[in-house]
Amino acid sequence: MTLPVIPLVDLGTAGLDRLALDMPGKVRLLSTAGRSLLSGPVLAFMDRRSKTWLARNETPYRAEIDAVAAIPGVAGAHGLNLSTEWACTSATADGRLVRMLDWPIRGLGGAIVVARHQSAVGPWYNVTWPGFVGVLTGMAPGRFAIAYNQAPIRWTTGLWPIDWVLDRIRLGPRQAIPATHLIRRVFETCRTYGEAFRLLKETPIAYTGLITIAGAGGEAAVIERAEDRAFVHEGPGVAPNHWLNPDWRGHPRRIDSAGRLAQCRLLLPGLRHLEHDFAWLQYPMLNKYGRLAVIADLKTGDLAVMGLEQDGDHAVPGTECFRINVLAG
Repeated sequence: MTLPVIPLVDLGTAGLDRLALDMPGKVRLLSTAGRSLLSGPVLAFMDRRSKTWLARNETPYRAEIDAVAAIPGVAGAHGLNLSTEWACTSATADGRLVRMLDWPIRGLGGAIVVARHQSAVGPWYNVTWPGFVGVLTGMAPGRFAIAYNQAPIRWTTGLWPIDWVLDRIRLGPRQAIPATHLIRRVFETCRTYGEAFRLLKETPIAYTGLITIAGAGGEAAVIERAEDRAFVHEGPGVAPNHWLNPDWRGHPRRIDSAGRLAQCRLLLPGLRHLEHDFAWLQYPMLNKYGRLAVIADLKTGDLAVMGLEQDGDHAVPGTECFRINVLAG
């Protein structure tokens, strides 16, 4: 069976609402998938709360989400844009960033798009889905590459459902920018790794996040973010879905976060030499929820992307492997 090809879309200076308007079928696919994961009333409630929250939030991308929500047949755009319920494993060393992204929505792997953006500080590439206006994985040639991982639910009572509710209560009054929107702002405004690192470390954010950044000069860091605090692990480094620093406690996300961390650390010394066909991926980094694998190499300019889909209790390729050298344009 022929696998889908990941398209490269040149957006120029247009926003990500342009991508959604040009590919409404893929937006509807994600909307339908969201409805299959959450009941209609739950998704509607989440969407209303998210829209109200965004109305008083600092994000500069609110109007783009509104435009996505206005596409006929699309429901839940505000809620899905703010869900950030993604489990991931990321690693960076010697100018290379590798990331795996997990999510239980079927069909997500085949809907991936690579968008090329142009900004005042230079071009950058965004591995994304039409309808999502933040940035989860991106690469700016000659500057840096960044991946976002979902942070753990903070440990307050020790009971996951109660701690999840308490985290959402904390989020309610926050007006700071969401982490995935901050990452997009970094790509659009920062000329150097140092500028990007400072913005990611110091800017107040709406909610927690784990951010991995690699620089074209070989710089690397994992930034564990709370709303107004940051804990930095200088690279080379690995980010799973639990806190690495000893002072913060949380409930790890998804499948075997500790096992993914251990496996990725074993790969770290040879990270520069991992093949772009992703044949080296194994469980638990590659599990049934795997939907995206990316290698961004700032030294060579090579960007490799593969969509994944669930097949029984494991994941298999859901797209052809996308490859481009971003330094060659």
